[in-house]
Amino acid sequence: MNKVVVMVASPKCERSGTLIPTKAFVQGLEENGDFETEYIFIDKMNIKPCRGCLSCWGRPDGSCFIKDDDVPGIREKLTNADIVIWSFPLFLFGIPGQMKVLMERIVGMFHPYMGQKLDKDVIESKSALHGLRFQKEGQKIILLSSCAWCDIDVVYEPTIKQFDCIFGHENYQLVACPQMRALHHRGGERRLKILHDRYWQGGAEFAKTGKLSQESIDLMQKCIFSDAAYEKLVVEFVTHMFDRDDNF
Repeated sequence: MNKVVVMVASPKCERSGTLIPTKAFVQGLEENGDFETEYIFIDKMNIKPCRGCLSCWGRPDGSCFIKDDDVPGIREKLTNADIVIWSFPLFLFGIPGQMKVLMERIVGMFHPYMGQKLDKDVIESKSALHGLRFQKEGQKIILLSSCAWCDIDVVYEPTIKQFDCIFGHENYQLVACPQMRALHHRGGERRLKILHDRYWQGGAEFAKTGKLSQESIDLMQKCIFSDAAYEKLVVEFVTHMFDRDDNF
């Protein structure tokens, strides 16, 4: 049985729009292989902020001195998973605060900074400046994120640079779902089914091959609304954003 851990970073937890493509991807995994999935809702966890002492890097197991919250248990699950999926909406061109606080607390899972300087070759190769040091052999990491925008190459650039530094460009896979807010609120059954089927196929491919082809990634990241329809929906959404209780 392959263990999948889904780290849900949206503060909306079960109401997160990002869970729509995430659950479709996981369903594709589970229906095409031997997988068991656990969802961890970060916003529900007791996570104290990092104190910046870096004492975790001085311990052989990289453990934090803070023991009286949920981080030790979360770290154990992350270490032993076969697949880790970080499911999050894009907030201000980056990851949500809840996810950032957790990642700072598990910094001991990464190789420490040892005063190395960044030369041109390291930057251009997108090599990891840290890299995981406690990780199950063969573990796969997927960032499955959603945003309101269409031009994902632009808005995800800061996030990609951050995770290239943390994991290394070849050690994780980002799949971005554009227009998700409009799809969640105004997409309708037909468009949401298109979205579901694309991500289900992606999960099925990953279950069978252990990776995602560029063709599958491009399909999952393809906008469903036309530019004209999307512009109209965005104006409508902003105008009526207070009409829905589930918007907050």
